[in-house]
Amino acid sequence: MSKETRINSFELMAIHFKNELKAIFTDSGAVLILVGALIIYPLLYSFGYFNEVLTDLPVGVVDLDQSPISRKYTGMLDASRDVSVICKPHDLKEAEDLFMANEISGVLLIPKGFQQDVLSGKQANVAVYADGSYMLKYKTFYLATATVNAYFSGGINVKRYMAEGKSFQQAQVANSPFDVQTHVLYNPSGAYGSFIMPGLIIIILQQTLLIGIGILGGTFSESKVSPFVLSAKKRVKEIVPLLLGRAGAYVFISMFNICLAVVVIHHWFNYPDKGNMLDVMMLLFPFVLAVIFLGIGLSTLFKHRESAIVFMMFLSPIALFLSGISWPVSAMPEWLVGLSKILPGTTVVPAYLRIRTMGIGLADVKPELFFLYGQAAFYATLTLAYFFVRIYFDKRKSGSSVKKVI
Repeated sequence: MSKETRINSFELMAIHFKNELKAIFTDSGAVLILVGALIIYPLLYSFGYFNEVLTDLPVGVVDLDQSPISRKYTGMLDASRDVSVICKPHDLKEAEDLFMANEISGVLLIPKGFQQDVLSGKQANVAVYADGSYMLKYKTFYLATATVNAYFSGGINVKRYMAEGKSFQQAQVANSPFDVQTHVLYNPSGAYGSFIMPGLIIIILQQTLLIGIGILGGTFSESKVSPFVLSAKKRVKEIVPLLLGRAGAYVFISMFNICLAVVVIHHWFNYPDKGNMLDVMMLLFPFVLAVIFLGIGLSTLFKHRESAIVFMMFLSPIALFLSGISWPVSAMPEWLVGLSKILPGTTVVPAYLRIRTMGIGLADVKPELFFLYGQAAFYATLTLAYFFVRIYFDKRKSGSSVKKVI
């Protein structure tokens, strides 16, 4: 009995699992992408967003009124957490020069006659010049000014009602008849890092897996070595063990990456975590499978490792955009949303955030879970079909060569 006859499917799977791990850890580029990148990128981004909220934005106030009330308004603005009044230019031209020199990020103009308008009961105006090219700076400055306006106006109205003979409590009610209470759910501080990092970590996991698998696939194509260990006549029964063995190697590495990025880094930087960890892992398992089978399928198209790097790096910003992190999916065209389902990350990110940030159960993301398993099965089937076709044409090519020799 030949050695090939004695090898069963599980042994073949173990051989390919071992060979794939060996190929990964003997390739410095693959190790850097599949392991190093999952350490470097999440840590780098997390430290970058460490402050979470944009505070003490440097602004200038052009006070043309120079009155006690205008100075009080300026003091209230400076006392806010969001902005810091670092200078008081004499006019708008000086303020514009400071803005163009990047010394300040916005300008508030208090016009002449501000105090007179306030005391006479007329509507007083202030002008806000915010940096619209930088959304976070614009939003921070504008909201800080709006908040100061609300409190400043409220104080004036309360004093006016009290001057009419109302008590302090009556004046408060007259100024604000409705007691509106705002409760911000899941991210109360509005922290940018807590908003973007959980989903970004999943996209990093997806892209590093795709790039790493693509690099190894391109390297394998360059070597022109057959991925099979059995002879040409028995390779059909090796296709499934080959795919499962290779996939198992990447699942093994992904377990380490998930524990590091999804558990450790999440805990270190105190990102929102209301979900059950078992539910999180059960959701990420089909996601990892889908990404791996997609990666193995795509890797068969690359003839050089450089081709894999270029293509996958080109795909990375597209994957980030389509995930809905940077722009809501509801605002995208329907055809683009449908096309985005090619990538597993676009399905798993919303479900992952709902479990991890909102604290829902796995039963509430069943459609996404089943879709990911279906996606994994679909990509695995396509990859198996590729290997069947490859064996078929290899046999025909081998048969034609024998005929020519005869």
